[in-house]
Amino acid sequence: MPRVAYSRRASRGITGRALALCTALPLAACSEPSTSVASNVPGKASSALEEIVSPRGDRLATIEQEGAKEVLYLQNADGSNRARVYFRNVHDHVDGNYSSSVLPVTDESILAIRRAKWSPDGQSLAVIVVPAIDVAEVVLVSADGHDLRTVSSNRQYLFGDIEWSPDSRRIAYVMTTNPFTRPDLFMTDLGPDRVKRVTTGGMVTGFDTFRFDPTGQRINFTSRLGFTEDGVNGLFRLASVDLTTGVVEQKETMVGEPQGIARDGSWALLIRRTADNVRELVRVPLTTGAGTVLAAGVTSAVLLEGDGEALVASGDPSGGAAQTFRIVGVSAPRDVRATLPTGANVNWAAFLRSSR
Repeated sequence: MPRVAYSRRASRGITGRALALCTALPLAACSEPSTSVASNVPGKASSALEEIVSPRGDRLATIEQEGAKEVLYLQNADGSNRARVYFRNVHDHVDGNYSSSVLPVTDESILAIRRAKWSPDGQSLAVIVVPAIDVAEVVLVSADGHDLRTVSSNRQYLFGDIEWSPDSRRIAYVMTTNPFTRPDLFMTDLGPDRVKRVTTGGMVTGFDTFRFDPTGQRINFTSRLGFTEDGVNGLFRLASVDLTTGVVEQKETMVGEPQGIARDGSWALLIRRTADNVRELVRVPLTTGAGTVLAAGVTSAVLLEGDGEALVASGDPSGGAAQTFRIVGVSAPRDVRATLPTGANVNWAAFLRSSR
């Protein structure tokens, strides 16, 4: 799935057309068991669950298309203990945000759910939701799906991905405060839910990726420069920002769509297009630029906590819209470790190892 912008800027007159789609529900947030916990893999019986190579304790979150709506499910990675998350009574303590009476975040108001990522400690899932026309925000969901709260501004554009600090106390995302400028990195200190701008000058886009370093005091990120001379692959520069001083250090350039950066900043996962237009997932040491091809036919990839595996989405070879989600090792080619029980209606998945 391309890393692109999710919404346009919230209108100053948000009480108009946008709120015509929003209805507040005075109910407690909860998750309820699905009527089925069997595998969602089309054309396979529930015995397909036995093919999963993941320990039972691993967790999976999926964003699924149900009719015209996108909905969020939590489950074990083998497909059991499946429950839908319902957006009700979403708390919000971010200074300057619209109140829930003006901009509710409910199942009825949400137009899309765009990204999801587990915290390193496994206690929370961060999701990007679009609760009304021209609005997007980050919502934290507790691991059991019962507690939800907004942790970003609900007045701005959001782009691309979301990222956790190693201690699960901070979350970073891409946002802009003006519809006519490029976005920058922002961060929320969780607890006080204090939003802080990390970079200035429009240094990132929805096609870039970013990662906290092992100390949690710096963020390594890419900055899109354009395309290579052949016009096929993107050209990006790696940079690093000090979260205390805001000083940015420019580093190496890289060829391909960034999918993830190692915590220590020494290598990255990229998708590169071949001359035959095949999308290959490549691990690239940033000091050399040469890489190891890990998989082909890849739509997107997310580097998992620990940097030893990635969650990889691959398109339907027959040209359909369905994606297959696999866990692959990132040290050697074709190291497929699990195929997740996701159906044709899954737009995005987030995976958490029980051995985190």
